[in-house]
Amino acid sequence: MRITRKLETELVFDIILFCAGIVAISLFYINNLLLTFFLIVALMLGIKFWYKTKDIYFLIAGAIIGPIGEIICIYFGVWQYTNPTFFGIPIWLPFAWSLATMLIKRIAEIFVKIEKK
Repeated sequence: MRITRKLETELVFDIILFCAGIVAISLFYINNLLLTFFLIVALMLGIKFWYKTKDIYFLIAGAIIGPIGEIICIYFGVWQYTNPTFFGIPIWLPFAWSLATMLIKRIAEIFVKIEKK
């Protein structure tokens, strides 16, 4: 199993973007607009490097499916958000799900590429 410099760079970028998202959510979850803006910028940065049609499908699927699952869980009282905007979820949540879905896909693809080498 050998990792190339390109794959290593992609993996580091993806991990940094994931950590930045977690830190931003942890620090700014009360300020829905600021966090939404930050996550949109993170997604735009990611799209600049990831842009493939399949990637956009994953972003959209994550933005739709993740929040629907959360809305259902909130409806049944499983958890709740401190600062919800609509249907019990904050406005930034679809962007967070989008980013998480994309990063999971990307990191999995990198490990598959490493394994093939």
